[in-house]
Amino acid sequence: MGLLLSSALMVVGCNDKETSTTDDSSNDGGKSNVIMVSGDTVSEMGGCVLASRYAAGDKIVFRMNALDANNEQMEDAKLQVHLSTGEVLDMELGVHSPPDAKDPAKFWTAAYPVTENTPTGTLEYYVTAEAGAAKGEFRPFNVQPSLITIVDPSAAGTVPEGAPAPGPEEAPAQ
Repeated sequence: MGLLLSSALMVVGCNDKETSTTDDSSNDGGKSNVIMVSGDTVSEMGGCVLASRYAAGDKIVFRMNALDANNEQMEDAKLQVHLSTGEVLDMELGVHSPPDAKDPAKFWTAAYPVTENTPTGTLEYYVTAEAGAAKGEFRPFNVQPSLITIVDPSAAGTVPEGAPAPGPEEAPAQ
């Protein structure tokens, strides 16, 4: 046992590389090489309401945020949506708040039009973010409510083109 311990100490002692107990961010001026990316999708026809089912005539709006290790928005980041169709959408940073908001929200968006030629079924996607050497990626949870599904316009739960969006469901009487 003592021989094993002394061998381990000798290997560590002979190593010419510096070891450090601090995180990687201390070596680059407090900056991390990781971008935390989060977001969701909404229907253009349904307004700013979360959605995962889309039909022809609608647009899928991807909304994302990119934060550094200090939880600060990385306004210089480049975000892109990568679709399973092979298409890549560049995202744009902009203010998305009511005009009278005290603290306007800024995030990246990109829209993808769903046409009659868009195949039905799951439309897989992921979002990448880059700012200098920093990188990040967002992938939705692999569960049906988180995945984008393109449905036939006559499928339940979709709104036909030109029709008003449905209102909230009434709560059952108790």
